[in-house]
Amino acid sequence: MLKEFENWLLSQNYKTTTAIDYKGRIDRLCRAEHFTLDYLMKNIVSILPEYEDSGEKYHIGRRSHTSVKQALRRFYSFLASMEYQKGGNHD
Repeated sequence: MLKEFENWLLSQNYKTTTAIDYKGRIDRLCRAEHFTLDYLMKNIVSILPEYEDSGEKYHIGRRSHTSVKQALRRFYSFLASMEYQKGGNHD
């Protein structure tokens, strides 16, 4: 799934270095937080706000010029686009 995320970022005109970086940040975040990628995918709606400026983990989200937060936001967009492509909720 992370390779698909990287490919999606490239299709959205992100630089190769950014796509690789965001993929790695998602992987490292999962390991650091001790949850699986599947868990992140199923719970991103509740996890993402924790890393925003008003969330409990904002200090992690702000690391490296907010790259962790940006990677999570892009991963959320990727998942939403995948759901749309599968015929999911179109609201």
